[in-house]
Amino acid sequence: MLKLPNTETLLLNHSNGRLYVTLNRPERRNAMNNLMNQELHDVADFLAESELVRVVILRGAKGQFCAGGDIKERKAQTDAVSGSSDPARDRNVRSGQLFKKFWELPQTLIAVVEGAAMGGGFGLACLADLTILHKEAKLGMPETTLGIAPAQIAPYVVKRIGLTRAKQLALTGQRINGERAYELGIGQYLAETMDELESLLASVVEQVERCGPKACAATKKIMQEVGSRDSEEMIELAATIFSDLNRQGEGREGHLAFVEKRKPDWLKEQS
Repeated sequence: MLKLPNTETLLLNHSNGRLYVTLNRPERRNAMNNLMNQELHDVADFLAESELVRVVILRGAKGQFCAGGDIKERKAQTDAVSGSSDPARDRNVRSGQLFKKFWELPQTLIAVVEGAAMGGGFGLACLADLTILHKEAKLGMPETTLGIAPAQIAPYVVKRIGLTRAKQLALTGQRINGERAYELGIGQYLAETMDELESLLASVVEQVERCGPKACAATKKIMQEVGSRDSEEMIELAATIFSDLNRQGEGREGHLAFVEKRKPDWLKEQS
């Protein structure tokens, strides 16, 4: 039995190599307070070391994804600033570190977005590997309407939809629905109804699980290095990763399964 982190603001459920992470502060539309931030850090640290989880499904409780940061808590921290102490800044740094951890997860991260996905919630939707959108979801970066900046999510929004569209959303505070978010490329899948959303999720998870988990982790690493290394470095990195995969167990098993016309062993059920 896999021992999961203890959490109060997250619901965690592990089944057959899948970890379902549900943001669970429905009374605040699952806004991220300090405790949730820390618990998400704990989950990310756990996942970074776990080979028993292949897919992570991130969603929110009670029909809401995540309304962003907890504004009431943030205001209280801002009011508490004294001298060189700035709890709000410290919290923002921690949030940035959290998004980076989720961006770098070895597992495939699937975000299921319904209801509100604002601020930090919008950032999570943009940094997930695969994002499933409900047509009527509401997404945006309202930070500028509050006189602040979408500081830590901005890089992921730019990576997802490009600088021009990211500026448009951030500098106008525009809110968009799931259909428009799909058109912009924030999500790869769009559901008209809740039944379709659940059906899409099941289908996407099944497709991901057909692929080798180590191969997926390595592919993410290659793709996410694009733009940060020159072409020669990318060639060397990609070749090294390919060679390692080709020689280790998963790559050998994948080739053997293909030749023997059977399913590879990573499709066997896990506890």
